[in-house]
Amino acid sequence: MADPRFETGIVRDLVEENAAIGELAKSEEAFRATIAAFQSADRKAFHAVLEKLKLHEHCRLICEWIRSKQCMLLCFRLCGPPKSTDQPPPDPRALAEAIARLSTDEAAIRQVAAIVEKGDAAAFQHFIAAHKLGPFCHLFCHWVCYVRYHLVCRWLCNLELKEQPNFAAELLSAARAVRGLLEHKTAFDDAVAASMAGDATKLAGVIEAAALTPFCFYICLFFCSWRCVLVCLRLCRRFPFVEIPDPLKETFAFAQALQPLVANSTVLERLSLAVGAQDEKAFDAIVSELKLQRYCIQLCHWICFVRCRRFCIRVCPPIFKHPWFTHVGDFDILGDFDPGTGLTNKAHGHGGPNYGFFGNLSLRGFCPKVSPAFPGAAMAYRFLFVQGGATTNITGGFVSEVLVGSRYTLWNGNPFTLQSVRIRGIGATSPTPPPPSASPTPPDHFIVPDPQGWVIVDPQALDDGFNGWLMGLASLVAVPVGNPVPPGLAAGSPVAGPDQKNGVHAAIVFQATRVSTIAAVNGGAPPDYTNQLAKIRINNWGEVMLLDLLQFHSGSGNPCSPLSTDLDIEYTIDHELMAAWSIEKITAATIVPAPTFPSGVGPRGGAGTDHHNISTWPTCSYAIRLHSQRSLTNGLIDDPDKFIEKTFCIGRRNGRPTPA
Repeated sequence: MADPRFETGIVRDLVEENAAIGELAKSEEAFRATIAAFQSADRKAFHAVLEKLKLHEHCRLICEWIRSKQCMLLCFRLCGPPKSTDQPPPDPRALAEAIARLSTDEAAIRQVAAIVEKGDAAAFQHFIAAHKLGPFCHLFCHWVCYVRYHLVCRWLCNLELKEQPNFAAELLSAARAVRGLLEHKTAFDDAVAASMAGDATKLAGVIEAAALTPFCFYICLFFCSWRCVLVCLRLCRRFPFVEIPDPLKETFAFAQALQPLVANSTVLERLSLAVGAQDEKAFDAIVSELKLQRYCIQLCHWICFVRCRRFCIRVCPPIFKHPWFTHVGDFDILGDFDPGTGLTNKAHGHGGPNYGFFGNLSLRGFCPKVSPAFPGAAMAYRFLFVQGGATTNITGGFVSEVLVGSRYTLWNGNPFTLQSVRIRGIGATSPTPPPPSASPTPPDHFIVPDPQGWVIVDPQALDDGFNGWLMGLASLVAVPVGNPVPPGLAAGSPVAGPDQKNGVHAAIVFQATRVSTIAAVNGGAPPDYTNQLAKIRINNWGEVMLLDLLQFHSGSGNPCSPLSTDLDIEYTIDHELMAAWSIEKITAATIVPAPTFPSGVGPRGGAGTDHHNISTWPTCSYAIRLHSQRSLTNGLIDDPDKFIEKTFCIGRRNGRPTPA
């Protein structure tokens, strides 16, 4: 069943493009000059014509219309008129594999880019033969052409660009994207199925699951170019494909032939639906009714191109509107975590390298208010905690409070009073507007995730969404711990291997989807967007810290007994992620030479008895401290230095004070 919103957007694009090109086609001279400027990518000449006709605001519409038409004409010239056939369509994998091979041959990519830029038919045919692309000539040509003219329109209409994009480099990136999809076991076949079904959500999910989101546009473009060639061959096979001796004259005639449709969006809608459904009978009837048989293949490619553009916007929404999970505190989930250990691989003034995580974790990223692919559709997001094969929705007690931003609210009659927005796990989401009170400022607005962990992005929030802290994870709830000291362990004895406490590996998954699809996602359907931190090491165990003095529990000694000749420091320090530990003495006395004490860095710590002859130490009070700092961070603040201590004194020896 057709999506009304999607179809409405397509018809609007068709009407607007047709109207803009109609204005240009009122002057054949201006029309020809614009096409010539497009073909040579002459931005100055292109805008000179548009500005003269007061059409500069319609640059994109005009360029996109020319782009679809020129691509079809160029491939007619390079490959010859396509041959209508009743044979089954070729396997897209075969073409994709050929493109993947080209992606490893930069010289070949540069060669074909230069050939297409020159429009050299003989050289193109030679290239096709050399790379065994004969059965795919039009399909391959349209793929190359889509990449080429996409860059041309970017250059012509984006005046912020200071340097013309490099076609060969772009074509190489597009080829590598296709290769990347093939390298995932089932991704290519799944993408083919989603594309053929016109399922943008499924195709986007396949691309995300293959970790190819940055290359989404190239992948969608490959399938669109493939689909349009085959669909239009099928829909127009009743009308002969012939050589076009004067492409420019043909383009101008086509632009004029379309003008009666400017005021007839209903017919454009019927044509678009027929192309989308690949309905040969319906498309044939409308083309014949409009007496556009001569332009059938051109008409089809224009409509299919607009549909493809809309489809790819849904599959690959603008990257700056894409929902993402990006950081844990200050640490980038893509670049700052070791994929094998889940520890940090660098420091940001703190927290690394080789640090694990503990405490309340701030999960950062971006989620827009409305879907980038479905205009006006409200968005929601949630986080999942995965550990040991079990998945837990981060909601309720698993949520630690975070500030997510500010919003406008009605307060004391002012509808634009700023109010802090926080997420917490308990209670209920605060009402909007807040209940009035005598306070000059409104209370904070609290959002509580629903039982499945979903947070609906507040439409009153500043900016276009929540950008920064999205959720707090109370990792002590997610990974509960107890007393790390084994029963009966005495200071000075090491922690036996079976008794050593360790952290856990976990994954944190982010999901974002339209509010209207939450129920479906809860039922197992894929969300619109998802990404994850695949491995994070979480360790909330405190270190084992034991300290004693042998003299306090041997012979007749006790903690109140003064010492005189021997000091034996018994210590045990143990943790999986030990940053550093040390023993120090605290005293007002001066000891020469100064004694040294054990210390260490890195896991797991140490244990033993440290003996000192204190017979020459001055009479005074002393403290022995055992310091410890774990290699743990919550992403913002590191585990601090901690210590425990034992105090003792050295009193009179033989009734006389010890000499200083």
